[in-house]
Amino acid sequence: MEILTSDPGLWTNSLLKTTRLFGFDGVVAGFEASVIAQACGCGMSWEADRPVGIMLQGDLTASPGQSPFLELGLEMGRRLFEVSRQNSACVALLPGPYTLADQVFGIGKGEDHMADIKPVMVEITEAFCKISPDILIFSEGKSLPLNDIGASHRRVFNTLRNIAAYYNIPVGLFLQDYQAAHVVNCVKLGLDIYIPGPDSNGFLPLPSKVWDLGKNALGLGLSLPLHDLDASRKIIIEAMALYRNKPDHGIFFTGQGPVTREIAMDNLHILVNEISNL
Repeated sequence: MEILTSDPGLWTNSLLKTTRLFGFDGVVAGFEASVIAQACGCGMSWEADRPVGIMLQGDLTASPGQSPFLELGLEMGRRLFEVSRQNSACVALLPGPYTLADQVFGIGKGEDHMADIKPVMVEITEAFCKISPDILIFSEGKSLPLNDIGASHRRVFNTLRNIAAYYNIPVGLFLQDYQAAHVVNCVKLGLDIYIPGPDSNGFLPLPSKVWDLGKNALGLGLSLPLHDLDASRKIIIEAMALYRNKPDHGIFFTGQGPVTREIAMDNLHILVNEISNL
């Protein structure tokens, strides 16, 4: 992974081959919080071929959008979208402001530093909008207090959404590690698409529990447990029944996270084929 992400050509080709191998409808240029935090001045190490962030020790980088690694990521995204745009949805996936703030300043301390992190998010968001994804998705976890969404949280996301709107790019939210009882509160952020992933107990929500998230939005993304073919089919069947009875918004299916070695590739092929034939 470390070698792959240091070369935008290799990185792009790897994502393209994976997308074509499984017949995915979209390509994702995705970045973990630890990687984006490095552009902000944090340290980063590699353990078991995965990036591990180190909390900020000095000052925030003045221009994170010009950091060498972010430039590599932007170049990868630019190449990936250029060759994929005609046949695939192009998705940019970034850590949300609260997740990034916790990564930079320490778990539980991020919200107190939102005034520092907001200009960073503005710069990074605009940089990714300039490579023209079809949608920009922010990933948030327990750093975003779903039980207490207020005006300050809406202002932060509204600023980022306004930047994306200037480039005619809708904004989505991927949620993970959240309290299931509060997931419906994310609609207070007023975004275009919501994708609830695994909650704080590692469970995925049934479509009926999160269906109304898509009511006043462009659509709802439903996460599938790619390691469990039967559970994935249960989610798909329930979602399609709801969609036929209440076609008030669009839906799409996605994985609950990165495709790892633990996922049976045959299962993935079967799922993609079944979804394509719905």
